[in-house]
Amino acid sequence: MGSFGEMLWIIHSVGLYAQISANLAVVNPVSGNALFTEVPHDVVSQAGDDVEMACSFRGASSSSVSLEIQWWYTRHSREGAEQPAWTTNQVVSQENTPNGATKISVVKVVGSNISHKLRLSSVRPSDEGTYECQVIDFSENRSQRHRVQAYLKVQPDVHNRDQKNGEEKKTSEENTDPEDHQMSHH
Repeated sequence: MGSFGEMLWIIHSVGLYAQISANLAVVNPVSGNALFTEVPHDVVSQAGDDVEMACSFRGASSSSVSLEIQWWYTRHSREGAEQPAWTTNQVVSQENTPNGATKISVVKVVGSNISHKLRLSSVRPSDEGTYECQVIDFSENRSQRHRVQAYLKVQPDVHNRDQKNGEEKKTSEENTDPEDHQMSHH
């Protein structure tokens, strides 16, 4: 029974190893084990608010390699935005930069992980658009770009709008003929 039990244990272990290996291969079929561990999400914010978007990436190699995070901004309406890669939780290889995009931040490290939080202070409606986190992974023979996107929607400042509406109402009441007020009370 001893050798039979050992044989069952070995078969069980090999089967478990094969199962784990198969699951790891499915997690990210594009680039080995490279994947985003934190992605930016769509944000709806009020004008004047501070906004943070996080992006973290684990490279395909466990050894130290050169990794770079670039944040890009594209101003357009949500209807024109591409479907963000993070909705499917897959890494997308991409060689091009977004059309009409502006690079707003670059962070470089040597390691196997990289992360960066983009902080936008006192956002305005002109800040509305698509923010893209691109990671360039130099762990293989050629560099690979991986990207995720999030959309920032900035709504007008409610406090200023209410204050402005209150001033307009007050001004219209001041310009009303007193006789009109008397007639409306009867």
